[in-house]
Amino acid sequence: MKIKVLTALVLLLVFTRSTAQSTAYSIDTVATTGANDKLESFYFTLQPLQPSKGLLVIIPGFMTPPQEMMKETRLHDAAVAKGYTVLIPFLILPNATETMGLVQRRLEIIVTKAMKKYRIPDGKLVIGGHSIGGLYAMCYAETTQKPGRDSLVKPAAVFGVDPPLDLKRLYNGYDRAMKEGVGLNSEATMITERFRKIFGGTPQQEAANYEKESAYTADAAQGGNTHYLKNMPVRLYCDPDINWFIRERQTSVAWLNLADLTGCIVALNKMGNKKAELVTALGKGYLSNGTRHPHAFSLLDADECVTWFNRILYPHDK
Repeated sequence: MKIKVLTALVLLLVFTRSTAQSTAYSIDTVATTGANDKLESFYFTLQPLQPSKGLLVIIPGFMTPPQEMMKETRLHDAAVAKGYTVLIPFLILPNATETMGLVQRRLEIIVTKAMKKYRIPDGKLVIGGHSIGGLYAMCYAETTQKPGRDSLVKPAAVFGVDPPLDLKRLYNGYDRAMKEGVGLNSEATMITERFRKIFGGTPQQEAANYEKESAYTADAAQGGNTHYLKNMPVRLYCDPDINWFIRERQTSVAWLNLADLTGCIVALNKMGNKKAELVTALGKGYLSNGTRHPHAFSLLDADECVTWFNRILYPHDK
């Protein structure tokens, strides 16, 4: 795999939406290519002009390029304003069916190189993401805690914004939607076909494969892979607008990401992890075009999130 810098560093003056002050930072755009120079993945890095306090990795939702994700949240702005380097990767190209393992390996390589390239202080990594990006972040954090993975950069904290964590539940939810004709047919068809190809069948046929790649499994002991996070600060964010899902999706709580998030936090709390939290933001999710959607990245309070992980990385900061 080759790594190329696609663009030179560009100095931008970006006005944050939370204050009248401006935040100056540089943007680095780097691509990874494989055989025949075929593009595999790329990432944006936003760098503060002063020495970095740490690295925040924000993984966008499914097939969402970094520049599109940046329209849906101001988390990157808030983090750079506080002195953090922000890395936003694009791990899966359109029309590519890639295993979770391959995505994770790409993420591992990107994070390891970024820590060195941008001179990030040791122990100052936070990783998170929106939707499926939150699943990737949780899986990365879990992998770093597994035996024999000491070479990986371990995050000090991990978060997810309404991520699906239990892939068996996700598949079965889409399957139900198609059978009952409650909408999302094109999305449901695409995801279920993709999962059958990646995992070798349905959850009923290949349960172990689905559980292996899930960050949380409801019917597994200790939530499956969730137990690897028993000592790590974890935050899962959601906009629990149940009435929206009843009205717009004819869907009960059992089929929502909310079921995974609450189950995961309960499992971690039972294991003694009191730094595992569910953060609810009822009514806060809106897409950048103004459309109400409880799955939108905007449900996250960017400034509060930065305050949370800054307190973990620098507990003596005021």
